[in-house]
Amino acid sequence: MNSDYNLSIFLKYGLISFPLLLLVGPLISELFLIFIIIFSSLKIMRDRDIIFYKNKFLIFFILFFISTVFSSLINFHNLNNTIGAIFYFRIPLFAFSIWYILEKFDIFNNKAIIFFNFLFLSLIFDSLLQFYTGRNILGNEIILNRISSFLGEELILGSFLVKILPIFLVYLVMVNAFDKIEKKNIFFYIIVVSSVCLIIYLSGERTSFFLLILFFLTLFFISKHLRKFILLSTVIFLILSVVLSSIQNSNNINPGHRMFVKTYNQIIGKNITHIEDEGIYETYKKKLFGKFYLFSHDHQGHYLLSYKIFKDHPIAGTGTKGFRYLCRNKIYILENDDGCSTHPHNIYVQILVSNGLIGFSLIIFAFLYILKEIFSCRKKISIQTMINKDETCKAILIASIFVNFWPLVPSGNFFNNWLSMINFYPIGFYLYFKHKTEKK
Repeated sequence: MNSDYNLSIFLKYGLISFPLLLLVGPLISELFLIFIIIFSSLKIMRDRDIIFYKNKFLIFFILFFISTVFSSLINFHNLNNTIGAIFYFRIPLFAFSIWYILEKFDIFNNKAIIFFNFLFLSLIFDSLLQFYTGRNILGNEIILNRISSFLGEELILGSFLVKILPIFLVYLVMVNAFDKIEKKNIFFYIIVVSSVCLIIYLSGERTSFFLLILFFLTLFFISKHLRKFILLSTVIFLILSVVLSSIQNSNNINPGHRMFVKTYNQIIGKNITHIEDEGIYETYKKKLFGKFYLFSHDHQGHYLLSYKIFKDHPIAGTGTKGFRYLCRNKIYILENDDGCSTHPHNIYVQILVSNGLIGFSLIIFAFLYILKEIFSCRKKISIQTMINKDETCKAILIASIFVNFWPLVPSGNFFNNWLSMINFYPIGFYLYFKHKTEKK
């Protein structure tokens, strides 16, 4: 009995603190992922919980996994590449394991709120310290005029926060933070959320900042009950960003310049126009319609190179790491060896190259399903006079998944372990609330 209790405590608080495990590093989070997959899989098979292995989501993930393994096997580049593709099955199973734990254990409590408040406040304080002094608590210095807090050389602070923030909102809804009785605490939560938005802005991660805006716009569209919270958080964020950004910092970092001016210059190719005029960049480096690049000159190189590779591997693709092996091949290489990288820097382009049309059709189908869920959630919430916690949480999560898989932005490596875990973390919560709302 005591061992069962200890195990339940470990599972509950392990899942709550999973963002902290991701912050510490991929190894510890990977070990926890493997443990809960083994535990939940054995429990599901023993108890014959049919809902976990007889549903449309599992069928979809199996099909995508098969396309991933098939493309890697027929394009054998090395053993590590193939093994990575084979063991990718653990990522979707992680989402189903989260669903199982949420079904069996109650983790939505004030202790979870306290944990997230501590996590966010620590990151906020440490990030501001690094922004103004040049070093954080651990002595990590600013890199390329971008703050990273406890993540050190990994410049993914903004990405981490924008993907974890929706989970915090789910906990707030589930512990009645938006109920009238708890209104006295709501302003504190607004300050926390606004400050998290500020750190995403100060991090200089343009994609993350755009996705943050997209997340709030999507959630504003879906849920009428959260609109006042979103508006107040946005107003306070704008005030904080103007006030704190104007205070002199150690490296004279101007996040607004990077977010807006540099982005605009990269899109129009302002700093490389003279190179084009000299004829160094030829066929593949011209601007679209003679006016702009896809996100930047470098990103356009990734996508054009991806297209050249895709044309020779249209059906099954090149395998999960095929792009990095083929992009230096003389039959694909662009002018000045440009465009080659470890991955194409866009989820949909990467899946098109890696998994071919088979895998690409599946991810497009998934995105269309997400769009359908957005409108479905909005319709249900619009007729509710009082806040429905389960439906609202599902709305938050579908908005989170929507921005995580938004196609029109640069992205990290889709098959990267850390990125895969943080992307599938909210999917597990969504599966739980999806099932819960459909039972009613």
